[in-house]
Amino acid sequence: MTEKVLKKHLKEKYGDFSLVRLTGGYTNDTFLLNGTLPPLVVKVANKFNEDIENEINCLNLIQETGVTPKIYELIETDALQIIVMEYRKGINGQSILDNNELERTKELYKNLGASLAKRIHSIKYNYTSSGIKECTFNEFNLSLDFVPEFLIANSMEILQNINDTKEEWVLTHGDYGIHNVLYTDYTDTNTLTVLDWEWSEWANPLTDIGWVCWFTKLHYPEYADSLNLLFIKEYKINNPIHLSPEVLRSYCVYKVWKVLHKVKKAPQEVQEEWIRRLKWTIETDIFNFVLMN
Repeated sequence: MTEKVLKKHLKEKYGDFSLVRLTGGYTNDTFLLNGTLPPLVVKVANKFNEDIENEINCLNLIQETGVTPKIYELIETDALQIIVMEYRKGINGQSILDNNELERTKELYKNLGASLAKRIHSIKYNYTSSGIKECTFNEFNLSLDFVPEFLIANSMEILQNINDTKEEWVLTHGDYGIHNVLYTDYTDTNTLTVLDWEWSEWANPLTDIGWVCWFTKLHYPEYADSLNLLFIKEYKINNPIHLSPEVLRSYCVYKVWKVLHKVKKAPQEVQEEWIRRLKWTIETDIFNFVLMN
C-alpha cells in the first residue's frame, strides 16, 4: 500500500523508479528511489507522527554541517508525510563491529566522538526551540504502572545526580551511536552520515555521550570499555567537558525512561525487555572506564 502511494505522488516529478527498502541505520519505512538521477531516498511516516515533524525541523537546522542528508522536499498526503532527501553512500557502522573488524571499528568510534563534539553539540541552545523538542527532565514522570516499584525508587535516587540547566543544552541526536550512522572510510577523509533524528532534542550533551556508551556496553560488552574510551577521548579533544560515571549513568536512566514512556502501549514483551534494560542500567558498571581517562 505504501509503495503504491509513493509512486502515485512521486512519479510525475521524479519519473520511473523502483523502490528498494533500506536497512542498516534507516528506519523501516525508508526507501531508495532506484533509477532517479541523482539517486534519492524517501522516508514515510503517518501524517500525525510528531517525531517525524521533529526530525524535519532538526534536519533543516543542521543541514550546513554536512553530517546529515540534505532534504529536498516534504510532501504531505491525507495520511502520510513523505520526506525526499539526498542519498548518502556508506556502510552501517554497527555492521562493521558485527563483522569483527576491530581496527576499523576503533577508527569509527574516534570519528563518532569527533563528529558529535564538532558538528552536532557545537549547535548551542539559544532559548528558541526552532520546532525541536526540549528536554523534559525537570517535569519527568516516573509513574508507569507496568514498571516495578523498586525500579522506580532506584531510578528516582539515581536521577538526583542530575542538575539540569538550559545553559548547558545543545542539539542532541537522541539515539546516537554506530547503529544510526553510515561510515565512509575509503576516501582520504573518514566521514559519517548520521541518520534517524526523530528523537533529537535540546538537552545536556551527556545524554548523547552516555547513550553511545550504554548501547556499546549492552550489545558488545567484550569490546565496550576500550571502544567507549576511544570515543570519550576523541570527544574531549574537541570539547573538554567534565564527565563522571555517576552523572553519565543518571542520564542513561533518564533515556531508558523516555523509551519506557514510548512503549507504554506496546506489547507486553516489548515493555518487559525495556524493564530488563532499566534494571541492567541501574545495576551495571557501564562507565568504569571513565576513571581510566
